[in-house]
Amino acid sequence: MQVKMMLDEAVEPLDQLELFDNLQRLGISYHFENEIKQILSVINRKYSKIDQDSKINDLYATALEFRLLRQPGFNVSEEIFDRFKNEKGEFKSSLCDDAKGLLQLYKSSFLSIEGETTLEMATEFTSCMI
Repeated sequence: MQVKMMLDEAVEPLDQLELFDNLQRLGISYHFENEIKQILSVINRKYSKIDQDSKINDLYATALEFRLLRQPGFNVSEEIFDRFKNEKGEFKSSLCDDAKGLLQLYKSSFLSIEGETTLEMATEFTSCMI
């Protein structure tokens, strides 16, 4: 009952995603599958319409969103990570200072589909850092 209240009270997408992530790590997210899928659907619809340039440049939030949306099967493009690359197409070295972001990028990289080079690069980049 308290968790359902927390799900209702979390209005910011990042807060919702962090709550879902915590529920997964605790191994109790299956109790709230319907609520989680409903909220993820709203997040997916809302943010898939927003231009990539207007999204915040927060690696942690982006990678967490990508991972939690892709796990249950939402179609999320790897291009969401392009804004974290430099002009050479490599991940920016400044990302090394964001431990939480790197960890989420590392976890996200395991959800790659064959041929997704950005996520392959993410695996290599984060493996050296973590």
